[in-house]
Amino acid sequence: MQTMKGVGDKMTLPYGHRMKRLRGWLEANAIDAAIVTMPSSIAYLTGFRSDPMERFLALWIADGGETTLFVPELDALKSEGAIGVDRLVPIPDGKPPLELLRNSCKTEPVCMGIEKDAVSWKLAEELFASWQEAEFVDIGDEIREMRGRKTREEADFAKEAASIADAALEAALTTFIRGMKERELAEEIDRQIRLKGGAGNAFATTVLGGIRSAYPHGETGLHAISEGEFLLVDMGASCHGYLSDMTRTFIVGEGSAEQERMYETVKEANRRAIAAVRPEEPLSSVDKAARSWIDQQGYGSYFPHRVGHGLGVDIHEPPSIHGWNNRPIVQGMLFTIEPGIYVPGIGGVRIEDDLYVNDQGITEQLTGFPKELRRL
Repeated sequence: MQTMKGVGDKMTLPYGHRMKRLRGWLEANAIDAAIVTMPSSIAYLTGFRSDPMERFLALWIADGGETTLFVPELDALKSEGAIGVDRLVPIPDGKPPLELLRNSCKTEPVCMGIEKDAVSWKLAEELFASWQEAEFVDIGDEIREMRGRKTREEADFAKEAASIADAALEAALTTFIRGMKERELAEEIDRQIRLKGGAGNAFATTVLGGIRSAYPHGETGLHAISEGEFLLVDMGASCHGYLSDMTRTFIVGEGSAEQERMYETVKEANRRAIAAVRPEEPLSSVDKAARSWIDQQGYGSYFPHRVGHGLGVDIHEPPSIHGWNNRPIVQGMLFTIEPGIYVPGIGGVRIEDDLYVNDQGITEQLTGFPKELRRL
């Protein structure tokens, strides 16, 4: 165990503010200890980003607000930059983490907070066994609520990530030739993301050609992209720990009248959904704006997914933009709009943008890649 030195000098926004807000909420709800285990939540609260894989990673917030970060030993040096953390406890491989956690605690909590969605059954059993007298409550909703209201600074990071993705896709398309394999184009996009200043891709870049573009969650493969096919690209960049998510669809060569009709239908659905983003209106209205148009054009049965999702530190965050979510749109929300049509035997079209509702209630589109039909 080691005491974090010099951390107090780094207690600046946004991390210090986030930790203070969470501590205040815990105190107001009589939760005298909390354990945060979702890596992205730990990154959001402390600035420390890590993929622990199968190893144990946790932020312990004790009564009185003292915080301890438990990290795999191999991440100990990197974790010294965590902000607002009072103690660092490295965990050697093979050492039972709950034993270290239990021995490090100075208090016996009566009510303990956990992120319910992030705790495995195994970890839950170990926590219950370690604190048999404690009551366990979910703090995940509060953390999600915090993460769901992005500041101007967070939105600017996401916009920078989106701009990098815009530039990377444009550069990668200059290398496109007919007969190029999906995987070749995906690898070029990933290369361009780094060349344009991104920390990396936000998720596995998806490139789908021909009838394979009709798979909403298709996987990039070795298909040779040919004349007359749709080419669908779903991609994003990472910048300052924030992510972007964009989909654009192209036609290789002239294509058919039906392909053009599909494309223009999705483009208009995208426009209508963006226009429906207004503060205090239900999120369901955004999905309905896109879906009703696609239904009118006769493609309703070919639009099988929600119209969008939140993003930020993770590629999928609340809110979920579907037709049954009547939560109001509020300032600070950052989410995607991505209507699509997927017709077996022909292919699929999806057009996805990232939107931010700023503190004046104005909707900003962060993605800038053109949406006019482009033939390659």
